[in-house]
Amino acid sequence: MSGVPGPIYTMRNASKRFNGIAVVEGIDLDVFPNEIVGIAGENGAGKSTTLKMIAGIHTPNAGSMRLFGKSFKPLSYTHAVEAGISMVFQEQALIPSLAVYENIFLSLEANFTNRIGIVDRNAMIAVSERHLKDLGLDYINPRRRTGDYAFHDRQMIEIAKAFALAEYFHIDHPIILLDEPTAAIGEREIKILFESIRRYRRRASFVLITHRLVEYVELCDRIYVFKDGRNVGEFAGEQISEHSLHQAMVGRIRDDEYFMEKRQLNLAEAPIAISATGLSGQNIKNVSFEIRKGEVLGIGGLVGCGKEAVARAVVGFEPFPSNGTVELSGEALPLRGRGKAAIMRGVGFVPKERKTEGIVPYMSVQANMSLASLPLVSRLSGFLSYSRERRLAEKYIDRLRVRCKGPTQLCQFLSGGNQQKVVIAKWLARKVLVLVLDNPTRGVDVGAKQEIYSVLRGLAEEGVAILLVTDDLPELIGMSNRILVMREGELQFECNAPADDKPTEQELVQHMV
Repeated sequence: MSGVPGPIYTMRNASKRFNGIAVVEGIDLDVFPNEIVGIAGENGAGKSTTLKMIAGIHTPNAGSMRLFGKSFKPLSYTHAVEAGISMVFQEQALIPSLAVYENIFLSLEANFTNRIGIVDRNAMIAVSERHLKDLGLDYINPRRRTGDYAFHDRQMIEIAKAFALAEYFHIDHPIILLDEPTAAIGEREIKILFESIRRYRRRASFVLITHRLVEYVELCDRIYVFKDGRNVGEFAGEQISEHSLHQAMVGRIRDDEYFMEKRQLNLAEAPIAISATGLSGQNIKNVSFEIRKGEVLGIGGLVGCGKEAVARAVVGFEPFPSNGTVELSGEALPLRGRGKAAIMRGVGFVPKERKTEGIVPYMSVQANMSLASLPLVSRLSGFLSYSRERRLAEKYIDRLRVRCKGPTQLCQFLSGGNQQKVVIAKWLARKVLVLVLDNPTRGVDVGAKQEIYSVLRGLAEEGVAILLVTDDLPELIGMSNRILVMREGELQFECNAPADDKPTEQELVQHMV
């Protein structure tokens, strides 16, 4: 970029503390023109906090920043956007009740008014439509309500918004921060996104956080590795590999037996724990399956194929199926009121959107962990026992290696992966007989993933039946005893996946498309 020597953005010796607790300490970071920079690290390493300091959401307690050769001290996120920095958030920042174009230009409506002060909605729609089209998102109507679109579509809308704002503020070379942009989108959308990033890098720079190491290898020019809030390494060019990143992040060599397939059980004669017959309704058609005690049944398919709807139908979340039954140990669950009945009968559910459905952010770790097990932490008088609740939380903080300051820390201050561990702990505490998981490792780093896989193997060994819905093909193959593939709401393929004879990704994909 002409006129700006060296990096267009620098951060020097930056630190951030919350309630006196250091989250990041002494961070140095550079972004050069036309560069894609990665920030890798385990959950809680300080990656998202660093992005939020760059974006003006958090103010550093120490250190300095420069942007385009000048001192940069953003007073707010809006200030950073106007200066040339936009962010695509891991947990979406869109308002579902607004139209797509209204979300893209939220708070900037005054800039689209005519001489008599009336907002020119057509101009806003036209700009939104052009950027959606540039990203290959022709199917998204900017006039339509944002909440009508699936989670992965809303993620792509956020990315289109970042590009649109950069153009709107006439930034010659914007910096776009991407916090887990692929965590909840399908392979088609990931391909579109990567192609767009490569195309836009001719006039932009990017900073990327992802928990998929292969994406760092595929996209990034340089990568910073964070550990415990500090920068512990920088990789570039041929130094970048999944192996080198993993070792720097977690301080140990990646286990070849990542999915612990040797612990997978042979369950041909095990009794059936849960069965579904003829489930039909919104997004699903005549879906039937059964899961034996100790079995992991995986369901895969493209985003929007209906697999998430199956998981929610089983546990009694909307949408309710119009036909079909779910039986636990041979006894049918009611169609209405299924959610409560399922919980009472020993079914747990780990949802995809943990912040809105899995945890209560403004409650403590221990309160969240005990939510499904209040009788276990209450006295005979019916009053909650704080000491029992704390002991339960300490047990699962240790078992799942939850990185927190203690049982009383609020869940909102945990990283995404540690929040997910709290959701899982909530159901472990209840000692469920069936556990339904919808993309349980979304936004979780490689080290934490392995810990979650170990927990799931342990549950299977205890006889818990597990329904695993996932967009991650290696996870689907590695963790499952059997695999179902869905397409357009229907089951298309079923196969066994024994530890010594796993199907290939190609075998499964041919039934998904």
